[in-house]
Amino acid sequence: MAQGVFHFRVMTDEQMEVLRKQISVYATICQQLVEMHKAIYGKPFVHPRTCPRNPHCDSSATPGGHKMASRQRWSPTPAQLLVLESIFDQGNVAPSKQKVKEIASELANHGQISETNVYNWFQNRRARLKRKQPAAMPSNQMGSSEAAGSYDPFNVDR
Repeated sequence: MAQGVFHFRVMTDEQMEVLRKQISVYATICQQLVEMHKAIYGKPFVHPRTCPRNPHCDSSATPGGHKMASRQRWSPTPAQLLVLESIFDQGNVAPSKQKVKEIASELANHGQISETNVYNWFQNRRARLKRKQPAAMPSNQMGSSEAAGSYDPFNVDR
């Protein structure tokens, strides 16, 4: 033993052998996943961390320069929008899960749509309505403390 240097074994030889086998199996699984990705997408997998914090690096591009497909946003067709607006005008409450299924089924005749699209459309439409309502109120009604019967200690007109 060298001067002042202690040598400790953290793992037994048996434990080291088990770890080597586990690492080998893990490496094999990783290689199989890469091969599956190539077979499915026709191009090698590029991990998003391969070019972190580089403003010139497009992490969605593969080494071949091809962009990976991103999910498209859904936008309703004019016919779907008419139906959705008419249902919303009947009562702007959140439709039940069953009603959402029925609406999505009916709207599928006018273009591609999912139940999630229907649910989100109603949620967004209610949010838009709530945002517009306070702005639509006349300013003389908004700050009228006398009409509400409340006491405002900062009102100098009293």
